[in-house]
Amino acid sequence: MERVSSAPEMDDVISTDQSSRSTKRRAKVWDYVDSELVDGKEKAICKYCKAHLSSVAGKGTTHLNRHISTYCHAISQEERQRFLATQKTKPDEAHVFDPVVFRGLIAKYFLSAEISFRKCEDPSWKEMINYCQPSFRLVGRQTVRSDCILLYEEEKLQLMDQFTKLKSHVSLTADLWSSNQNLGYLGVTAHFISEDFDLHKKIIAFKKISLPHTSYVVQDGITSCLLEWGLVGDLFTLTLDNASVNNRAMKDMRDALGSQMFFSGEHLHVRCSSHVLNIMVQAGLKVVPNAIGSVRDIIKVVTSTPSRLQIFNSIVQALGLKSKSGLILDVPHRWNATYDMLNEALKYKAALNRYATEQHHECPTEEDWSKAEALHGFLQEFSDATKAFSADRHPTSHLFLKLLLVIRGVLLDVTWNSNELINEMANVMYAKFQKYWENPNIVLLIAAVLDPSMKTEFVKFYFYTIGDNVDVKMRELKRYLKKYYLEYEKIIRSPSLPVFIPHEDQMRSETFTSSPLCGKRRVEHAFAQFASQNMDARPERTEMDTYLEDPRILVKPDENFNVLGWWKKNIDAYPILSLMARDFLAIPVSTVSSESAFSAAGRILGKNRTSLSPETLEALVCAKDWLIGFNDEEEGEPMTGKRMFDSDDEEDDWEI
Repeated sequence: MERVSSAPEMDDVISTDQSSRSTKRRAKVWDYVDSELVDGKEKAICKYCKAHLSSVAGKGTTHLNRHISTYCHAISQEERQRFLATQKTKPDEAHVFDPVVFRGLIAKYFLSAEISFRKCEDPSWKEMINYCQPSFRLVGRQTVRSDCILLYEEEKLQLMDQFTKLKSHVSLTADLWSSNQNLGYLGVTAHFISEDFDLHKKIIAFKKISLPHTSYVVQDGITSCLLEWGLVGDLFTLTLDNASVNNRAMKDMRDALGSQMFFSGEHLHVRCSSHVLNIMVQAGLKVVPNAIGSVRDIIKVVTSTPSRLQIFNSIVQALGLKSKSGLILDVPHRWNATYDMLNEALKYKAALNRYATEQHHECPTEEDWSKAEALHGFLQEFSDATKAFSADRHPTSHLFLKLLLVIRGVLLDVTWNSNELINEMANVMYAKFQKYWENPNIVLLIAAVLDPSMKTEFVKFYFYTIGDNVDVKMRELKRYLKKYYLEYEKIIRSPSLPVFIPHEDQMRSETFTSSPLCGKRRVEHAFAQFASQNMDARPERTEMDTYLEDPRILVKPDENFNVLGWWKKNIDAYPILSLMARDFLAIPVSTVSSESAFSAAGRILGKNRTSLSPETLEALVCAKDWLIGFNDEEEGEPMTGKRMFDSDDEEDDWEI
């Protein structure tokens, strides 16, 4: 077990000769950065973007070099190239080893590999470092930990500065997780679209919260994150699962902070679509609990012992199939595990039947396999929908209505009438569909409008298809379109000067004090006022009018339309709407993106790092996300611990 000690280590102590610095700063980067005292602490201030960076004696200037060469958005390309030229060594110059840079690389390695700090005290590690650079003074676990924290703090300042300069708003996803330390954590991920129309996803908090996860605990955790990052006024939407505590937390948070939020937080809460879909499918599976019992039983038998799995693999090889290290067995509360189990079982149907026959176990009948095949085909549609909802590399909010129509079409497909099993499931699931998705959040309707291949025509088609009150719904949509447009117009344009119009009482007093010979002048004045008022009342053609009246972009059914690329190309034609698009298209419709944080936290803690403090865990999770990111394989790994996955109908602990 790893224990974090506050006592300094001998290898952390830097000698006077090492720590002494010349009063004159010799690094070239100081030509681009100023040093000032901020709140009593020395800070390095970028001369171009004015970002505040750490300036700690003995920590080197690697982070300053990185800022000027990569992250500073205000520096000109010419100045950046001039700086980079000073960092390059000439071919005939010998390489100069920088121990500070090397320590930073060691810290980055520990972040990337997600390994214990104690590994730096491993004899093989020390032997490798000594061989590579004998002059380097080996660092201990406390030093590596401190260097990782320093990287986290530097990157946090960079991200805060990016948020400050961001003209658009930020949407968040949040979810709850219980670690193997029996501690509760709140993971918060920020989603935003930059000025270059690139979609970004950043984990900004992974904080310990108290148990049980009440609405007040959730509210306080999210509020503290917003205050820490200064995002109260920049928050657009917050996507949470459909737990009742989350619904109450959002209502209370809006009551407390709504006056400071954009659009008063009127459409703040977006419900996780993947969670709603999970509720629907779980409800359907409950009405057919024994439909695939015989298939599940034979898989349990095969996977129960290594010897049985070995016999099964010998049959697999004899049939010319690919050997398996294990078969998937479904678990409660995870319908997608049932789909994965059926997907694999059907591929090995012949091998499972032969195993059952040779080993004298009950073999699934053809009717059992027929039910399994029908259920697999039915669930596949919802597996595809879950993947579409959960994507975080490209926008999903504008596709929400399309996916709802696809799901509705599957549930109402008349072909299920001939299958009693599927028909019963579909009926129960459609009742849930109507309960949760009858009235989608207005921001998701507007997101569809901001897809130039859909616009208001598709929203109207959606309401027409589901048989809702089309005219009433479309009037409500247009009302909010106008309200949001006016809010973004205020952001883009500076407020115009007020036009002075004489008050009626003032006109009346002038009438009584003026000479009767001035009657003509009074008539002309009255007419000018009348004409001015009517001219102001005349509707002005806005960007929104032009956009909606222009024909839709025609997209082929199998074509992947780049909606962000379209808005980037048309930003000059629609400056206000393009800013709207950056906010509405960044809305995540699922909280699944938070699972990368939970997966990383589970790997970092492991079984031998349970003493790791919550603050250090947050720094490691966030710093890896910011510096390196999580690849698809890491994001798809199972989580260690428990993820809260509640619904209004029932309270579930989603055991992973």
